[in-house]
Amino acid sequence: MAASGMSVGVVCHYWYKYLDAKLPECTLKVVLKKVVIDQLVCSPLCITMFFLSLAILEKSSWSELKNEIIRKAHRLYIAEWIVWPPAQIFNFYFLPTKYRVLYDNTISLGYDVYTSQVKHDNPKCNLKNVD
Repeated sequence: MAASGMSVGVVCHYWYKYLDAKLPECTLKVVLKKVVIDQLVCSPLCITMFFLSLAILEKSSWSELKNEIIRKAHRLYIAEWIVWPPAQIFNFYFLPTKYRVLYDNTISLGYDVYTSQVKHDNPKCNLKNVD
């Protein structure tokens, strides 16, 4: 999880710099635009990087990675739409660029518990032994 988080953190650092360069204003309209773009572009990228980085560390095959993304990524993307828009409105509206990744990582501490649960959720292991 730490290795995956670091790779996503690097992407977020450059992503926020890019967004601020392209949309430098701090009006509510621009902030909402940044949030929507972030959700539509960066969120799917980060979810993919999450599964990809862990698949590399776990030495999973390409088909295992693809199947896991198909089975689980939608759960993370739904959660992304619940957690991140309010967090990112605060992030983009109130914080300078240099603090965005730190703030993002603070929110991620809680969110990563959920991503780990989704990643390691194995329906076969959840079956109870019924006699």
